[in-house]
Amino acid sequence: MKKNLVFGSMGLCPEQITLETISALRKCGKVYLTCIRKEQAKLLLSLFPKAELVSAIAFEVLILKVMGGFLKHDMVGVLDYGDPAFLCAFSGRLREECSKAGAGFTEYRAVSSLNSLIADLGLGDLAPAGLYLATANNWDIPSKFINPAVPLLLFSPDREQQRGDPQGLLAKVVKDIQRVYPPGHEVYFVTAESASAGGKRAHKVKVSALGKAVSALKFDSTMFIPGTGKKKK
Repeated sequence: MKKNLVFGSMGLCPEQITLETISALRKCGKVYLTCIRKEQAKLLLSLFPKAELVSAIAFEVLILKVMGGFLKHDMVGVLDYGDPAFLCAFSGRLREECSKAGAGFTEYRAVSSLNSLIADLGLGDLAPAGLYLATANNWDIPSKFINPAVPLLLFSPDREQQRGDPQGLLAKVVKDIQRVYPPGHEVYFVTAESASAGGKRAHKVKVSALGKAVSALKFDSTMFIPGTGKKKK
């Protein structure tokens, strides 16, 4: 039997997992869960008795651990947050490793962090000014089009921070935002944990304190800046 990795997702909370994903993962000899909330982990462990929680493991070690599951099992599963097709370095890397190892890779989609964030932040109608989306690692071009009247969602600033920001992109993000927005305007940092709690645990700072907040970013953070209602001249 050819070895195969099943990469499933539960969106940002277990209620968003599909029946197909549950069925596929229950056929795996070993399942790795990245769940970070204790009450959710308890529920998921009841669904997948052969599962192991791996939320506290560093990325490279986690890759080795998951691939090591093939030493004893032909079918290995992963249950992660978000949509594996949307800004998911974890699924992309595992797909590459499976290809190198001659193993199959099956992906089960779910609600993305974008969908969940839009709902939790009350942006479902995208009105009246729309919504501006960007990623921190491609900030040079988006930075030229910031409009403070339009809400901004900036994905993956934590990844640049974890890399040590070698190109100075986060410093540029802070500089550009402080140039465009009033010092007292609010900036929110939403993590998978806070989003899965309905956005109630989002960390809020002022634009004037953005530099300090960015230097202390937690893993899997997204930056949200509400619109000011006025375009800066």
